[in-house]
Amino acid sequence: LSGGLSVDHKEYLDNGSESATDYDVFANGRLDVSRNFALSVGGNAGHRTEERYEAASFGVTERAAYDYTGAYLRGLYRMDRFQVEGTVGVADDSFDQTIQAAIRDNTTTYVNGRVSYAISPDLALFVQARRSELDYSDNTRDGTRTTVDAGVNFELAAPFRGEIAVGSFEEDRDGSALGNFNGLNVAANVQWFPTQLTTVTFQANRGVADTGLLTAASSINTGFGVRVDHELYRNILLFGRLRHETNEYQGVGIDREDKALIAGLGAAWKLNKQMRLEAEYSARSQDSSGANAGPSIDQNIISVGLRLFP
Repeated sequence: LSGGLSVDHKEYLDNGSESATDYDVFANGRLDVSRNFALSVGGNAGHRTEERYEAASFGVTERAAYDYTGAYLRGLYRMDRFQVEGTVGVADDSFDQTIQAAIRDNTTTYVNGRVSYAISPDLALFVQARRSELDYSDNTRDGTRTTVDAGVNFELAAPFRGEIAVGSFEEDRDGSALGNFNGLNVAANVQWFPTQLTTVTFQANRGVADTGLLTAASSINTGFGVRVDHELYRNILLFGRLRHETNEYQGVGIDREDKALIAGLGAAWKLNKQMRLEAEYSARSQDSSGANAGPSIDQNIISVGLRLFP
């Protein structure tokens, strides 16, 4: 059994209306039915406030915020070199704002499966698929989302470990104005350990995201980036990150593409086992193009945070 609670409060000294408190609470359990078969069940609930640069939260009085809940049941079976995993679950989003609630309140029911074959203890190949049923308060936004991927999971003797999956996605919406589309699906996370004190993480993704806009329910999100963490001393960690993102908005007659470059530098000081002080400078430069272009945004943040691990 496991469970936890996280709270993230952001206080803006000169713009108090932007201050927000987000939280997440979760619980999970696993039953080992036999040596080769296990069942897992879990759930979570929380509250999230979107950032100002997100499409539905720019140029409005109040940022979009929502309560979410979710639950899942998972089964996992191992036999020799094969592993089979299946999950069914449900997730619900309920927005605070009247306009957002009208078009974004939704319940998603999903099922996904994965079959893996271990070539060696350090290398496994897999195929996976996921099918989601999207049920919105606005029925014209209902639809289905399907992804099918093949990939590799590895932890090599050379200092690399991670997982790479490549495949395709397809989204079908009931509303004719929202459009149906498909494309390349990518999910990759690879860690490189050039020294015992340094970790370099490479990430890449391509898939579908909810925009929160009336005229475009979805966008194709493509992102890739790198993060470097270095343990300068036993209790001092330095980190830097760089990422590029592109959002291509989907819908009949919609011509909009957002591109963003995100960079950050920071340090963390481990005060003790239960407390860590962090400081970071981050910058985001976002440009929008097309006949229905949105705003271009530059954001610079200097932040100091205290993380507690009771």
